[in-house]
Formats: sequence, structure tokens, C-alpha cells
Amino acid sequence: MRFHYGAVPEDKDFIPTAEAGWRDIQHDLGPVALQLIAFPVTLILIALWAVCVLPRLQGTFSSLLVKIDLGALALLLLMIPAHELLHALVHPGWGLSSSTTLGVWLSRGLLYAYYEGEISRDRFLLCLAMPFLVLGVLPTGLIMMFPWLAPNLLGLSLFGCVLACGDVVSVGLVLFQIPRAAILRNKGWKTYWRPVS
Repeated sequence: MRFHYGAVPEDKDFIPTAEAGWRDIQHDLGPVALQLIAFPVTLILIALWAVCVLPRLQGTFSSLLVKIDLGALALLLLMIPAHELLHALVHPGWGLSSSTTLGVWLSRGLLYAYYEGEISRDRFLLCLAMPFLVLGVLPTGLIMMFPWLAPNLLGLSLFGCVLACGDVVSVGLVLFQIPRAAILRNKGWKTYWRPVS
């Protein structure tokens, strides 16, 4: 695993225009555009979270706001690197190989996990979805099954869903454009794919 400060590094050995069969994802979004498009997705995820969680809470909506306090906001700061580590954990080699890079891009307000190499479409989707599943869906499901856990999991489940908004947009782009039998590869912020031959 490598660490990088600044923009997502570009794999100089990968030249998709010179190699046959590579296609870029249409409407592959840059970091700023992704954050803008993800905003309505965030609202949808919060609404779905509220539908799942609020009926299981005892008390009023004001008591919910009290539960999401400064401790929960501190939790958010810890969840951001945890979110990126969960992406990396699903990379080939469990994120420990030199092909995985964890980065900080302060001018864009981003932390990221980047894999330099070929990866199957299904594994790419799992990499995108893993933080949402672990930090959002799992604690939300636990609250739904065991409402008494809500005081401990409320902030985790909400922030886990909110932090995944960009990943949800990316999952949609991959699902609707790339066949299952495909290989993907990143070059900087852009993602390319080719059918498995």
C-alpha cells in the first residue's frame, strides 16, 4: 500500500488510447461534478435512512437530534478514513499491494483509495459498495432489527449512508454501461473498461 498527497496518480504505463479494446465510461465525472451530482443522491439516501430508522426510535424527532451530537460529528471525522480503507480492503491483495494507493487531495476536499491495475467489473462494484454496506446498510439493519441499539449506531448508520453518495452514483454509471464480463482499469480519475476476450 502506498500513500499519496495530491491528485489521484495517473498510471503512466497504461495508455488506453494506444491499447486495443479500452473504452472510457461515458459521463465519467470529475471530482467536483461527482460531488454536485451526488448531492440529490444524498437527499435520497437520507430519506431512505429516515424511513428505515425513524419508526424504530422511541421519542420525538427532537430527541433524535439530541442523539446526533458532537460525539457523532467526531465519529464522522473517523469514518472518512475508515470509508477509504474499506474501499482498499476489497482491492486485490486486500489493499496491501503496491497497486493500492491511499491519498489525500486537500484542494478537492477528498480522501481516496485508488487501485492501479486491472480489476473485474464485479470486484470494482464491490470496491465501490463496501463502505456503504459496512458503515451504512449494516448498522441501519441492526437498528431495524434491534431498536435498542439505536443510541449507539444512529450516527454511524446515518453518516455511513451519507458518505456513500458519490459511490452510489459511480455504481449506477458502471451498472448501466459496462457488461458483467468486463475488466476495468483506472487512469487517474478516469475509468476505462474492455470486454473479457
